Amino acid sequence: LLLTSGVLTGPDAGTAAPSGGPAASGDAGGGAGGGATPGPSLPAADAALTAKNVTYLETSITVPAGKPFTLVLDNRDTVPHNVEIRDAAGASLFRGEVFGGPAVKVYDVPALAAGQYPFVCTVHPNMTGTVTAQ
Repeated sequence: LLLTSGVLTGPDAGTAAPSGGPAASGDAGGGAGGGATPGPSLPAADAALTAKNVTYLETSITVPAGKPFTLVLDNRDTVPHNVEIRDAAGASLFRGEVFGGPAVKVYDVPALAAGQYPFVCTVHPNMTGTVTAQ
């Protein structure tokens, strides 16, 4: 397992937190009867997205409003992905580094005012969702 610029790579990428870092539970809230299989343990973050089969598994995430936050992207594909958060007019508010997978990247995102914002993978524009800052 190798941590380079916040990107975990190697055969165990996405299954362990960086050395000395806390691990999130990895349960995306599938719950009883949901049929969801808990994902691998990810680095601690305020919000998480998973890219798999060239789609985001989560189409909406909630983040704290008015303060910087962390967003982990678990790229389970062998193709590159990233996350860009835009305003209602389509202007970029945050653009995360594009990286190949399988790997995990933790982004440090600047504060967003309360509201809803679209997010997209700039490599695959069909990958979209909504960030709610509250």
